Amino acid sequence: MQSGTKPTAGVRPERRDGVQADAADVRPPTRRKDRLLGGVNIAIGAILAYLVLFPLGVLVYSSFKDSEFKLPFQVSGFSLANFTGILSSERLLEVALNSLIFVVGTVVLALVISVSLAYLFERTDIPGRRVLAPSTLAPMAVPATVMAVAWVLAANPANGPLALAVERTLGFTVNIYSLPGMILVAGIFGVPGMYIMLAPAFARLNQEFEEAAATSGAGWLTRTRKVVLPLTMPAITAASMLLVVIALEEFAIPAMLGMPNQIYVFSSYVQAALQPPGGLPDYGQASAYGILLVLLSLVMIAVYRRQTREAHRFRVVSGKGYRATPVLLGRWRIPIAVLVSLYVLVAIVVPILTLVWTSLTPFLQPISLDSLDGLSLANYSSIFTDPHLSHALVNTLVISLLTATLTAAFGSWLALASTRGGFVGRVLFDLSFLVFAIPSVVLGMAVLFLYLFVPVPVYGTVWIIVIALTTRYIPRGSRMIQTSLLQLDPGLEEVARVSGASSVTVMRRVVFPLVAPAVSRTWLWVFANALGELPIALLLSSSDNRTVVVLLWDMIGESADYPEASALAVLLLALSSVSVWWVNRRGFQQHM
Repeated sequence: MQSGTKPTAGVRPERRDGVQADAADVRPPTRRKDRLLGGVNIAIGAILAYLVLFPLGVLVYSSFKDSEFKLPFQVSGFSLANFTGILSSERLLEVALNSLIFVVGTVVLALVISVSLAYLFERTDIPGRRVLAPSTLAPMAVPATVMAVAWVLAANPANGPLALAVERTLGFTVNIYSLPGMILVAGIFGVPGMYIMLAPAFARLNQEFEEAAATSGAGWLTRTRKVVLPLTMPAITAASMLLVVIALEEFAIPAMLGMPNQIYVFSSYVQAALQPPGGLPDYGQASAYGILLVLLSLVMIAVYRRQTREAHRFRVVSGKGYRATPVLLGRWRIPIAVLVSLYVLVAIVVPILTLVWTSLTPFLQPISLDSLDGLSLANYSSIFTDPHLSHALVNTLVISLLTATLTAAFGSWLALASTRGGFVGRVLFDLSFLVFAIPSVVLGMAVLFLYLFVPVPVYGTVWIIVIALTTRYIPRGSRMIQTSLLQLDPGLEEVARVSGASSVTVMRRVVFPLVAPAVSRTWLWVFANALGELPIALLLSSSDNRTVVVLLWDMIGESADYPEASALAVLLLALSSVSVWWVNRRGFQQHM
């Protein structure tokens, strides 16, 4: 066929290999692509509805059932009794006040520490930055449950080394089982996340703004208050709003430190209503509390998203003239470095060291040289020889592996839909953000109700926990992968298509290899977090699918077997630390 001539009617055109093509081969490629994208979007929408909307719908349904100790599906009719009972209860005011104090205190403490650290590490010439900066991020590798246990051991008034040191030096008693104790531990736990969000804002801040203020006679305090903080305020506000959501849903720390003295916040109160130490559960009231908690989280998420959208108004780095010159601390360099080192020692090193020490002792005892002879690995040996403990360890690994794999797979699919699936794909991607507003204890309750009603045989197996954890981590995982996809030049895919490669080949040979590092980091991040997820595992656990964190909870709350619980916590910490270290290592290598 001559170039530029049209095919004769009734004659099928030839492909490059000389074989005559079917009519399907010469359809417009855009039409085939649109049908493919439509099918992909429908499948993603169905999975999101199954994972997110169905459990939420069941939760709303349950909240309008005056079921008390009955399951919501066993009660006919609808009622507002759960909400009226909550709003008229004196306990609501107490729980709301505790939650408000806990959230505000946690955010303020984490904000003060993280802003100070971000300024010192990113803007000044503080000595020892290469060691101190990674050390302050160490709590990222510590599951919240392990952090709570470590602080119980380090600051309990009986024999905790921190409590004893404060009593001997300052003369007053530390009570870790209190609202201030909850705020202290949760605030320290929230520092790494806030620091990671704030550090880039301080690092990119143009030094010329401060120099101009200094030329006008402004001192360091005035420059910081009127120049640095206002310019970094969008990042500070966004990080604070996100930490509000995280603190609202935080369960392990307020449960372990508050529940022994009947100090409840919303998350721990929902769990207590579902699994009371004595008596029957109140499913209807727990559902209503869960709905209130979701509404609060939705408000904070909306504020957070608005702040991040408007952050462009405060951009201060624009190419020419930008330079990052460190602020000289002068004679304060050594004292400030010592102060930061003291924070690392007290907030991180001593609690973890106390945890390791207790895991080697036959009974709970303070750290001392005289007790060195009694240390042994007996508690670790019992973990691997006790069938219940070893079974829980296997369950934990299986659940974490499956959750990480499913989250990375579906997260990649969802991220591709958001970047290649048009408007519908972006809408579905944004819909997944709704999970951020569902606290883990509420999500666990919603999944529990759903599979007690739906005839799918997953209740009591590891699969019900895997489904709930996958739902929880999909939004974060998909966004980690989407960031990598957005960095790819579309021209790479166009070149492959011009060369005759199909869409499947382009994905397999071009896109997937380039985003593989982001997918592997997502997998490891999910694996590390799934290891220590307590509220979902606690609500969905049975004798067959118990995990390490559930056993840890039982050992602390029921038998008070701290040495063996510490050994379990150390194993959990080791697995999580290796995963987080590997995530950071892969991220570092990718940017080299």
